[in-house]
Amino acid sequence: MKRNRSKNLPAFRSVDELVGFFETHDLGEYWEKLPTVEVVVNVGSSKGTSSKTKTTNTGKRWTATQLRQLSELARKNMPTRVIGLKLGRTENAVRTKASEKGVSLKSRNQSSFHRQKK
Repeated sequence: MKRNRSKNLPAFRSVDELVGFFETHDLGEYWEKLPTVEVVVNVGSSKGTSSKTKTTNTGKRWTATQLRQLSELARKNMPTRVIGLKLGRTENAVRTKASEKGVSLKSRNQSSFHRQKK
């Protein structure tokens, strides 16, 4: 069985130095010497709600209220991604349902959502 002989990792004064080092060296030679870190990622809206809780309707039937909201938000020229967030659906689910119901998600000849006129 092969023994993994990791080399000692040099000290770096900056992230740029570290990146520069690994552009010319094999990370595998230093793998066992790298520190273990835990990374917490909050993938949520500015209100602190994660996207996982926003898509609570995954796999559930669309309600009549949601279908009305879909039509109304599309008429207001709201981006598909934002419609999905408001309805707790993925962008792909919104596109699929809009296509099934004949709701146009294309921009009309009006300014885009939240875009101010100059």
